[in-house]
Amino acid sequence: MDRIIIAKKENGRYKAFPTVIKNDNDIIIAYRNGVVDVSKPHGKDGCVVLLRSRDLKSWQTLETPFCDNELDAIISKVFDDKLILATRSFEYKKRNESYVSIFDAHCIPSERKKVEIKGVNLAAFFGHMFEFGKEIIATAYGTINKITKPLVVASNDAGLNWYLKSAITNDNFEPILNETTIFPFNGEFIAIMRSKEPSYDLYISHSKNLIDWSIPEKMGILGHAPMAKTTQKGKAVFVFRDLNDNLPGVSVAVSSNLKDWNIINIRKYSGNLYNGGYADFVEIEQDRLFIVYYVCDEDNEPWIEAAFIDIGDIK
Repeated sequence: MDRIIIAKKENGRYKAFPTVIKNDNDIIIAYRNGVVDVSKPHGKDGCVVLLRSRDLKSWQTLETPFCDNELDAIISKVFDDKLILATRSFEYKKRNESYVSIFDAHCIPSERKKVEIKGVNLAAFFGHMFEFGKEIIATAYGTINKITKPLVVASNDAGLNWYLKSAITNDNFEPILNETTIFPFNGEFIAIMRSKEPSYDLYISHSKNLIDWSIPEKMGILGHAPMAKTTQKGKAVFVFRDLNDNLPGVSVAVSSNLKDWNIINIRKYSGNLYNGGYADFVEIEQDRLFIVYYVCDEDNEPWIEAAFIDIGDIK
């Protein structure tokens, strides 16, 4: 397995939460670059940085104006020539505001709009946005009537305004589920979700229409932060913070039937559980994945790496 450094370890810096897309011949990574501060979750003063490359060797760094202690940097490709970036300005126990920026694929985002959804106290977006009919669909989590749920939200005006499309769990479902990724598979939409601690179980749910969802079931996999796609050959793939062993790590799970999952560990890390493990990927060639992730050591100053992995022989 080949690995490369995307954003190197630096004294006092907290580099985390990378996401990645493929746009024509470009690979574009978004990540959060902050300052280490052990008194605050994931440090402080986070800014969103974009990286662009055509050969996965040299990278152009694009500084965005979003530096209000951003925690998230979720980039997606929508409507052919547009990209959408979800960010989140955060102060622990003081404020938590989600934003979206829509911009031309070859430009730098310059403006963003705060997302407010009627009837929802939005905690965060999570997972890539995608088109469905004339809507942009996004996964999120937040509270409805003070109950936290994994959510499907949508925009029918190219991301300017958002509304609640569905909640995946009902009021009585336990445990609480939050970080959610949705992808199409064999004529359905599939949601894979993280459960709130102390449970580390990942859950799965099915829908035909993004509105009516099956009761989520345990997958038998322990982890956080699933990011999923369907490959060109129709395999279901997700990357996640792997919590199945003593040391946390980054792994990729591959399945042809959503029941039998082959898990391949990409990297383990020795620092704090919560200072590594989030990952994302694109299929750069058929069955060849480019996976970006962040990890840390005992210094707990995270950095970002990438790995190349072939899944052609995995059923």
